Amino acid sequence: MSLEQTEEEQVEALKTWLRKNGSAMIIGLALGLAAIGGYRFWVDYQAGQSQKASMVYSNLQNYLISGDSAGVFAVGRQLVELFPGTPYAALAALGMARMSVESNSFDAAEVHLRWVIKNANEDGLKHIARLRLARVLATEKKYDEALALVKQSKLGSYTSLYSEIRGDILLAKKQLEQARSAYQQALNTLAKDDRRRALIEMKINNLPAIDSAQS
Repeated sequence: MSLEQTEEEQVEALKTWLRKNGSAMIIGLALGLAAIGGYRFWVDYQAGQSQKASMVYSNLQNYLISGDSAGVFAVGRQLVELFPGTPYAALAALGMARMSVESNSFDAAEVHLRWVIKNANEDGLKHIARLRLARVLATEKKYDEALALVKQSKLGSYTSLYSEIRGDILLAKKQLEQARSAYQQALNTLAKDDRRRALIEMKINNLPAIDSAQS
């Protein structure tokens, strides 16, 4: 008998709890479902945006291949403005920077490359933009600003590229010993079968002789 009373008490206690907390539980469940639905909507939205951006970027690639500068900038601006969160926007900005350099519009190239460095989600794209910006700055003889861009520490597979560009900038500054050291660092971080080794070795061999009085 006592067992039956205990079960009845448990049922009654559950009913009492539901009366007090049922609405809160329903609201919590609804919020949870809404969060799941919102997340799925966001994932679907991002996938849709990426797909649309991919289709637009294919047009930009055609313009890049044909050298149609007006087409590159028209489509590139569209990608940057409408799809800034996709990799295609960063690729478009890189394309616009390339066309700007080819027309000697270095200030415009800087703007596009800095946009990639600030906004790209992929580290690889940021590295590419930083390396290209360093070359643009060096072309403008902004050597110290260019060197500041390539004085990085943890660079992974890009270490050799940074070292090589640092060597090119130091060579332009007539700092030959430092340039040699940078080129050697680039060689030291390359695989033995890497095709870039021959180019870097050629740069080292072609360095002007350093007067003992200057060393």
